[in-house]
Amino acid sequence: MQNKLCHRLVMFGLVLFSAGALTGCQEIQQIAEDTARATGGERLAKAVRGGGTVIAGLLPIGYEEEQTIGQAIALQVVARYGGVYDKPNLTRYVNLVGRSVALTCDRADIEYRFAVLNHESINAFAAPAGYIFVTRGLLKTVRNEAELASVLGHEIGHVTQKHILDVIQRSKQIAGVTEAGLAYATKNPGAFKNVVDGAVKKLLDEGLDQSKELESDRLGVIFAARVGYDPTAYVTFLERLRAMKGDDRAFFKTHPNFSDRLSVVQSAVSEQGLKTTGTLLADRFSRSSSGAL
Repeated sequence: MQNKLCHRLVMFGLVLFSAGALTGCQEIQQIAEDTARATGGERLAKAVRGGGTVIAGLLPIGYEEEQTIGQAIALQVVARYGGVYDKPNLTRYVNLVGRSVALTCDRADIEYRFAVLNHESINAFAAPAGYIFVTRGLLKTVRNEAELASVLGHEIGHVTQKHILDVIQRSKQIAGVTEAGLAYATKNPGAFKNVVDGAVKKLLDEGLDQSKELESDRLGVIFAARVGYDPTAYVTFLERLRAMKGDDRAFFKTHPNFSDRLSVVQSAVSEQGLKTTGTLLADRFSRSSSGAL
C-alpha cells in the first residue's frame, strides 16, 4: 500500500510540473490536490496538502526574490572583504568592461553591477541578480583588458546559470522553505537570514561544485570573445595563477585544479571556433589601473 502511494505521488509530480508553467503557487497546489484526489482518493490528496511546503520549495526562485537574495549576499561579501575600494575611476572602468561582456551573455536582460573590493587576496565573486566583485589582489595579477574581460565573464556565467540560486533552491527544498525573497524576509527574517548565510558559506568558504566553476570558465571565455577580446588571454591568466598558487590548499578548496580549468577553456576555444586574434588592450588596462592599485 505504501509503495502504491509513493508511486502515485511521483506520477502526480509530473502533472504538477506541467501545470507549473501556467499557474501560480496556490493554483498549482489546488491542481495537485485535485489530481491526487482523482487518482488516489482523499488519502493521497491529504498527503499532497501536507507536502505543500516541499512543493513550493521545488518552484523556481523569481527575479524579485533573486534581487533580494543577491543584495543580502552582496552586503556580506563587501563586509568580509574590506569594503568597496574607493577609486571611482577604476570602478567605472571595471563596469565598462563588465557590462560590455554582459551584453553578449545569455541573460543580458538584467542589470549587472561591478565593484572592486579593498582586499589583497586574488578572488572574484558573483551574487544573484548580477552583483559581481573583484578584489584589488586579483586586478594586480591582470595584465590586459582581455584577461579582465574573461574573469568578469566567468562571474557573469555564474549569474546566467543561476549557480547560487541552484544551491539555495536545493536548501529550500530540504528545509521546506516556501519563499526566500522580500515577502519572506519581512515575515520571517530569521529564516531568510539562514538561507542567505548558507549561500554565503557555500560561496566564500566551501566553494561551488567544480562542475559549476568549470562551466563558468567555459562561458566566460566565450562571452569575452563575443565582444572581440582574444580568448587565449584567459589561458595566459590561468597559467599565471597556477604559477603563483602552486599547491595552495586554501585556493583549491574553493576552485578546481588548473589542469581541468585550462582544458575546459582550451576546448571551448577550439570547439566554438573562437578567433585567437582578438584584442588584448594592455595599454588601456595599464592606463586605467595605473596608480589605483
